[in-house]
Amino acid sequence: MKSVLEAVGVLLVLNGAAGLVYEAIDRYGPWSLVHHIGGPLEGMEIFANIVLIVLGVAVCAGAGKVRGPG
Repeated sequence: MKSVLEAVGVLLVLNGAAGLVYEAIDRYGPWSLVHHIGGPLEGMEIFANIVLIVLGVAVCAGAGKVRGPG
């Protein structure tokens, strides 16, 4: 479970970073989750990508608190 949470956290951080790169230099956009959602996030893409990065860091930090079996 710990490794799954760590993987999800890393994917969230990478996805948010790719979205910020897309907003800054118009590259790696199709990989970003925020780019695909679009509609409700119109005009708030940078904020949404920062939230993804913060959420990913929080998930990774929380993964350290998960105990293994036994």
